[in-house]
Amino acid sequence: MTYRKRIFLELLDNELFIKWLIAPDKESDRYWQQWISENPDKVAILKEIKGMINAITLRETFELDPIEKEGMLELVLEYGKNKKARELQSRSELIKKKSWTGWYYAAACCFLLAILTANYFNVLQPVVNVPEIIKEQNIVKSTPKGSKSSFYLPDGSLVKLNSSSSVEFPSSFPDSIRIVKLVGQAFFEVVRNESAPFIVQTDNVNVRVLGTSFDIQSFPGAHKLEVAVSEGTVAVDTDLGLTEILIQSEMASLNRETGKIKKSTFSPIFQLGWKDGILAFKDRPLEEVFDELEKWYGVELKIDDKIDLNKRFTGIYENQSLKNILTGMSKILEWKFEINGKTVSISNQK
Repeated sequence: MTYRKRIFLELLDNELFIKWLIAPDKESDRYWQQWISENPDKVAILKEIKGMINAITLRETFELDPIEKEGMLELVLEYGKNKKARELQSRSELIKKKSWTGWYYAAACCFLLAILTANYFNVLQPVVNVPEIIKEQNIVKSTPKGSKSSFYLPDGSLVKLNSSSSVEFPSSFPDSIRIVKLVGQAFFEVVRNESAPFIVQTDNVNVRVLGTSFDIQSFPGAHKLEVAVSEGTVAVDTDLGLTEILIQSEMASLNRETGKIKKSTFSPIFQLGWKDGILAFKDRPLEEVFDELEKWYGVELKIDDKIDLNKRFTGIYENQSLKNILTGMSKILEWKFEINGKTVSISNQK
């Protein structure tokens, strides 16, 4: 037996893993995050199984038609002839008797094992083939520094794209799923369609919704990734297999270095004000403030080494010129500036 298959069966034989896949909670998320840190060689296989679950969930596979159910039954019976399948079946019975309350969870567990096993050993075709969807005549909308844009997706969903950002999407969405890729920051107002979930993919998370409005900030090289919900509910799935559910006025912040995700509430003006022309900073390090000013106004800032970039700043500016903002900041922080075309020099007065 190959190492890949052995780890796959080992995970499916773990009651805690099956429970986490079917009904994750904070306690199980913490357990599997610790498991991931202790088993780096097995993470890829765990993520592969988690990806299957996301695909199954999106298609609501538990609602198979009679023909599919009959085929699945034949599949389970055939797979049950070998030794490992019998071991999995015995384990499923143990879970049913000792750990799950109610027939629903026991049935879901057994069905989940059958689906995953079939998919993993290539007995069934994948339920959702994301790469095939992404390849279909993709459109890319992008904004350089100093500019923003608004546009509609093929399904009528509105996208407000911040500067230095891009969104990639197909010219038409299939009936079962809507997928877009984001680099940078964008605000989405998603048209509700229960039969076609909406997914935003970034380099570290997938954000899944049916219909809602939310903001994602995922700039390359940034220490953190943020998702903030304006209306509705979203699910944030990290690349380490963790999931966080957010409702209105909640946000999730992912630390890219540690892989940990923090959930909190937020003030709309500071998190979402950019889409309405409001530049707002709340106790932000000057390094982040300067980076935001560069993207917002399309300039290059040359900062004196004597300026403490860790010093924090708070301010709200609505449709203000760069000169006005720097003038106000210089009075508070005691430094001077000079604007020369697209280059701004900032130096310490002391």
